[in-house]
Amino acid sequence: MLKILTNRTLTTLVIVMITTCPVISQDTPEQGEAGAQDSSMVFGDGQNGSSDADYDALIKELYGSEEDRDTTAVAEIADTKKEKKRAIVNGPAPGIFKNSRLNGSYLSFNMSSPYTTSSQLESWYSYIDAGMAVKLPYEVYVESIPLYFLFEISTFSFENTYPQGGSFAGLSYILQASAIGDQSSAALGFGFWDSEIGSMLELGYRFRPTKNTFLRVGTRGVLITDIEFIGSAWWAELRLSMGFEL
Repeated sequence: MLKILTNRTLTTLVIVMITTCPVISQDTPEQGEAGAQDSSMVFGDGQNGSSDADYDALIKELYGSEEDRDTTAVAEIADTKKEKKRAIVNGPAPGIFKNSRLNGSYLSFNMSSPYTTSSQLESWYSYIDAGMAVKLPYEVYVESIPLYFLFEISTFSFENTYPQGGSFAGLSYILQASAIGDQSSAALGFGFWDSEIGSMLELGYRFRPTKNTFLRVGTRGVLITDIEFIGSAWWAELRLSMGFEL
């Protein structure tokens, strides 16, 4: 009888264990998941602060601080303004009479002598000529290059060596447009040589002994359309000028 009770008791225990094990096994993962979820939430909360700091550090490393970015932006704007500003070529000096209506003008005294001529003038003598030029106080800008206007009166003289003689001499009256740089200059002019119409092109180099004076050396080519007995002719001359900025 005792043996039968013992077997029933064991059977009952086995049945109870079989029925309770799935419940325990089902509860355990839920708790594990809950625990894992809780632990992940705690880990996530801990990571938020550190991730913000890392993000700020990365942004600062890539783009710099806000103060550096502002400084860079101001520098870029200043460079842009400099590029847009028109570059002006420095020409004449401030002048002696700063408050006068003549300010911006100059007065120059010139000497010249031909060193080569066209075939029509090869047999003609030439001499040293003198002249005076005035730069008018007006200017016109072409892009960033200022053009100035000059009026010049000078002598010229050619004498024929042939027995029949003859001469081509007198005064020239020339209106010029000139581009004047820091040290170099170029001028194009039209006018009258005595009663003949002609044109000229001049290139020069100058330097300043003082602030409001200058010395200029250059060369000029002159073309005359019609000279009596010989027709059109040209010559090139060396020039030396001394000027005063007004």
